[in-house]
Amino acid sequence: MLNMVASVDGATTVQGLSSQLGGAEDRQVFRTLRGLADMILVGAGTVRAEGYRPPRTPDGSLASARAKAGQPVRPRLVVVSARLDLDPAAPLFTERLLEDPPPLIATARSAPADRRDALAAVADLIDLGGTRVDLTGLLATLRDFGARTVLCEGGPHLNHQLLAAGLVDELCLTISPNLVGGSGTAGPGLLAGGAFAVPSGLRLDRVLAHDDFLFCRYLVV
Repeated sequence: MLNMVASVDGATTVQGLSSQLGGAEDRQVFRTLRGLADMILVGAGTVRAEGYRPPRTPDGSLASARAKAGQPVRPRLVVVSARLDLDPAAPLFTERLLEDPPPLIATARSAPADRRDALAAVADLIDLGGTRVDLTGLLATLRDFGARTVLCEGGPHLNHQLLAAGLVDELCLTISPNLVGGSGTAGPGLLAGGAFAVPSGLRLDRVLAHDDFLFCRYLVV
């Protein structure tokens, strides 16, 4: 699954943060999708910009459903970073509960040795590719780790690479009732990369409306 929020004119951040576009209901959708996932996949740039922390314990019925399905109490975070440009003292690593496994970092063999050594103490590193992360290999590896449902939370470069490789089954898109404009604060759109060889088709599975927000679930066809 891929989950994003965007303004009506396609911006996914305001002044670098997606929270400026969301609302209470969008946050509820965000928490619900996380509660369904075995693992949460995110790019290093999004981790830095949004100040990622370890996933929280799902509430109520989601927690019960996870237990019945044999899922871990909380989803595991997987960060994609070919250069390992991450701070080992960031909350993502330092606030992890002791009973949880450390985050996974999918990286490339070309990653600097000093960064590799620093992060190996706080995360599990997986080498997937020479200079960039092989996402097809990554999802196969996550399946070997037991992940049946993987939720991607961006950013735009990672979204583009996943879709270009045919690795996305569904897109959950919150359309925020805002126009950000081209003032330089809008940031990138949903995807960052070249044109696909063949357009990626979507089928609208359902749409909900609340307080001028639209919550759309598309299936990739």
